[in-house]
Amino acid sequence: MSLTTNSNSAAGAEPRLDVETLINSIAIPPRPELLTQVQSELARPDPDSARIAALIAKDVAMTAGVLRIVNSPFYALRRPASTLEQALSLLGLRQIGTLVTGFALRQTVKGEPAGLTRFWDVSTKRSYAMQALARRLRGVDVDAAQSFGLFCDVGIPLLLQRFVDYPVTLKAANQEPVRTFTAVEQDAHHADHAMIGALMARSWGLSKLVCDAIRQHHDYSIFRDLAAEPQLARLIAMGLVAELAIQRFARLNASMEWNKGGEEAAGLLNLSSVELEDWISDLIDGFALGIA
Repeated sequence: MSLTTNSNSAAGAEPRLDVETLINSIAIPPRPELLTQVQSELARPDPDSARIAALIAKDVAMTAGVLRIVNSPFYALRRPASTLEQALSLLGLRQIGTLVTGFALRQTVKGEPAGLTRFWDVSTKRSYAMQALARRLRGVDVDAAQSFGLFCDVGIPLLLQRFVDYPVTLKAANQEPVRTFTAVEQDAHHADHAMIGALMARSWGLSKLVCDAIRQHHDYSIFRDLAAEPQLARLIAMGLVAELAIQRFARLNASMEWNKGGEEAAGLLNLSSVELEDWISDLIDGFALGIA
């Protein structure tokens, strides 16, 4: 398709692309073959744990990374796992599958080291927080919550690669008190990180629930939508709680996203103000201990 023109564009600005061409111009990393093989085995009626261990073992870096994560304070195992087989036995196939997906994501997403350091720090903390919250709440799949935490903002480094002025947009979106985060991105680039992240999650074989949560995680009208899938709305609400904890840990005094949807999120999760502060405090304690 051809470029579209915009008579209001500033002189020298990058011309607008139609949506399909724009999406195709953003380098969404393909799903690694090893991850595809692991997910295919996990999808079988009776997955073979020995085959899954053998598949992971093909990648030395992934093997070391999975074992390092398994033996971290995050999981607080009574005894350390020294082999993939032990890790599979201790954590279960689904959790190992989530870890492999997360490690593959780290291997695949590229960008400026400084920007990625911040991205991975927040992503790791969000994944921990989402898993911790899912274990305390009923009606939310723990693995789905953890995957959502990992992939929630994966579109950001991809947009940073695509648009040289995206850092300006990102700052404006973070400071916007009224409009949605994604509306600010759409106004500037005709794309947003939630859309790109959902496309990548779908191409990487994540569940429809996780893909939908990524796509809609800045649309807080879902908390008022009686037709919305309950687990989807709860994932997005939990994501807001996780973000508030991360920002409090970073000593940020205000959270624009919490101001936009936090009260409704807490209501959806049936959290009183006291319970919310207790949960935030527990998550911050976990961050301080280096669990995430």
